[in-house]
Amino acid sequence: MAWSNEPIDKAYTLSNLADLLSQGLLGSMSRFSHFQIVEWCARFAEHYDREPDNELPATPEQALDIADDVVVQWELYLATQYTLEELNRFSLGDVVLPKQLFETWLNHLLDLPTTH
Repeated sequence: MAWSNEPIDKAYTLSNLADLLSQGLLGSMSRFSHFQIVEWCARFAEHYDREPDNELPATPEQALDIADDVVVQWELYLATQYTLEELNRFSLGDVVLPKQLFETWLNHLLDLPTTH
């Protein structure tokens, strides 16, 4: 899928965090690249209003930790899976993180069991 390089235009809410993590589970079928999701998560801490969401069990602090982990795991994935030369050959928007990462983050956000 050809993704846009534009930043995701969604409010920084718990519901939108859950939606984007769900999109990440779809991999290449997602409406957004994993890079776009990571960038949105990076801005989440700065813009998040810290209002709880009655539909989601996660606390604002848990949501911030999850969004931060998305960014950290992205950086670790790039550092361990690609050389600098490889990273220069393609767009970061082409990188697809392992599905298990999004599954774990979403399970934590929704307070679901994280083991299979």
